[in-house]
Amino acid sequence: MSAATDTSTQDDDAQVQQEKNTTREGILVRRGQIWEDLDTRQSKRRVVIESVADGEAQVRDHYGTKHSTLSVSRMHRHSTGLRLVEPGELKYGAPTASSDETARR
Repeated sequence: MSAATDTSTQDDDAQVQQEKNTTREGILVRRGQIWEDLDTRQSKRRVVIESVADGEAQVRDHYGTKHSTLSVSRMHRHSTGLRLVEPGELKYGAPTASSDETARR
């Protein structure tokens, strides 16, 4: 396989990953984002994205005590869905990115 074909395949894989990790509202789910659970039984639970791949997000609760997996397809504004929390809504300021996360931007 030539190097050009390799690069093309990697680009295709990256595009497929990006599509899987994008909500139906067009939001690309990324590490460090904070999402609020809209299910009234969850009492406004907020989760932080730890990582995302293949349409599944590894999350931790806002306090860092519980870890779970959420499907990106569930991340939309619906009574049982989630919504992205805007930085202005955070009580404790904007989340800080780790140094390696900042370097990748």
